[in-house]
Amino acid sequence: MTVKHSGVLEHRERRLFYLERLSDSPTVTVFLHGLGLDASDYRDYLERDTEHHQIALTLKGFDPVEERPDRPVSLAEHVEMVSGMLAQIAAGYPTKKLVLVGFSLGADLVLKLAERWAANEAEAVRLEGALLLDPNVNQSTMTISRLFAAADRDNPLPAFKKLINFAPDRETLLELCGYVSKIARKDFAQLWQLSRDMLGYWRPDGYNQIGERLATVAQVARTVRVVLSALYEEHLPAMRNAARRHNAVNVAFVLNKCGHFDLIREDVLKHELSLVR
Repeated sequence: MTVKHSGVLEHRERRLFYLERLSDSPTVTVFLHGLGLDASDYRDYLERDTEHHQIALTLKGFDPVEERPDRPVSLAEHVEMVSGMLAQIAAGYPTKKLVLVGFSLGADLVLKLAERWAANEAEAVRLEGALLLDPNVNQSTMTISRLFAAADRDNPLPAFKKLINFAPDRETLLELCGYVSKIARKDFAQLWQLSRDMLGYWRPDGYNQIGERLATVAQVARTVRVVLSALYEEHLPAMRNAARRHNAVNVAFVLNKCGHFDLIREDVLKHELSLVR
């Protein structure tokens, strides 16, 4: 079957848009997007992988055609909504194992979800696998979030221009221009709020926090795989050591020396998902 383009999941009067590729595979894979992006960033992968049942969610306020919420949605609300939707998906496919994929901000949401489930076991969703693509480590890896959190929520243009000027080479410039062209169509107040909330979630530096949080994910997922882009090479040894200190024995790390946004390319997703489901 082809990907659905206008699906809506509802939970406690909350609505999240999604894309879905139906299949009779033994797993259902759910994708969470990066800051300001949406489910369409996974469309190419969902269209081409006909073997697996897959659902890409769009966070509240980030769907390009959705009516804008009357106020910015907080991080806590996002986590509550996604947790409820995952429970609904798991209940709707009781014979299937659940795999959760998060890219960038979406990877941080996986960390937050695991913490929520650890505090409330009745709400917990058991995962077959978790794939985290460039999760944050501390505030030093939050270049875009720091920029947006400090921006004027009613006039984001200067922040967009500054972001593009961060590019050290032509390839990165193309990636950042593509990113800005997507998020510029969205309600910047949503990006501003989520950036500020995420900054509050991370300490300025250090690695103990990421080690502890990965260990929490490891408690709810049989397999956890953390895939890092070239920008994260300097952090990899400390991340691995921090996870080891917190006994996260089922967490594997891999450095893919590609760009940040390349982690959601079809070929990268196909390879990495083959190792967690």
